[in-house]
Amino acid sequence: MIKKVSAVAADIDGTLVTKGSDMMPITRNALIRLHEKGILVGIATGRCISSGILRKYEDWGLPFQFDFFIGINGGQLLDSSCDKVQNFYLLSEDILKEILEMMAPLDLPAQMYEGDDMVATKIDDMILASMRRNHTEVLDAHGDFSRLYQHPNNNLIFRFDMSRKEEVLAHIAAHPSDKYVSVLTSPGIVEFMDPRVTKATGLTMFSKNMNIPMEEIMAFGDMDNDIEMLACAGWGVCLRNGSDEAKAAADAVTEYPCTEDGMGRYLEQYVL
Repeated sequence: MIKKVSAVAADIDGTLVTKGSDMMPITRNALIRLHEKGILVGIATGRCISSGILRKYEDWGLPFQFDFFIGINGGQLLDSSCDKVQNFYLLSEDILKEILEMMAPLDLPAQMYEGDDMVATKIDDMILASMRRNHTEVLDAHGDFSRLYQHPNNNLIFRFDMSRKEEVLAHIAAHPSDKYVSVLTSPGIVEFMDPRVTKATGLTMFSKNMNIPMEEIMAFGDMDNDIEMLACAGWGVCLRNGSDEAKAAADAVTEYPCTEDGMGRYLEQYVL
């Protein structure tokens, strides 16, 4: 355990909250107590830093705004050192097109963030539910994949039924590239980004911007896109419900899962 905690960064789905659910009371109370102690509290998510993300504290019943936001799995950062979102290592139009062509045989719907909106080649109930949770509009590209490589972007997202997981992963593994990497960010979601982008990228930049040593930062996560952040933070904690890979990268695993206030209970016991 680290001796001093100056900041806490947390993934959203499966960590702070169960996907689509409210924040549980112990976790909410723990975040409030961290804030009262002057410990910075931030979100580290695969989602875009949008007006919807900036309103999450209200959705979750917190009486304060988060101190910092790491978005697009580390490709974005917003903290008090800068009055606008910083973007890192965008994928070029050519690389976006290359990824779409590589994934075409799988016939999966593709999507990307565009400002506060989401552009999708196909809109289904899963996407609509996600957009409602995040207060985001979804723009229908009506199957036009070229709509997704008109300008550089942080990432490219594909959704798939979990019954096809092995097929999807095998196809991606058969088409390696040094221009991009892929990561499972949630069950049934794979995202492509620049190889230099991980949540550790955003966390490291936050550390430099705010002059907070990395060894004083605690990070919480549960999925493969949290691995680098858990490994680089002064103390990385994986939720009990997390992936085996994320648990292996962490310094500790919570006794309880997200559905039982795992993060909040951990903070109460070891930090507060």
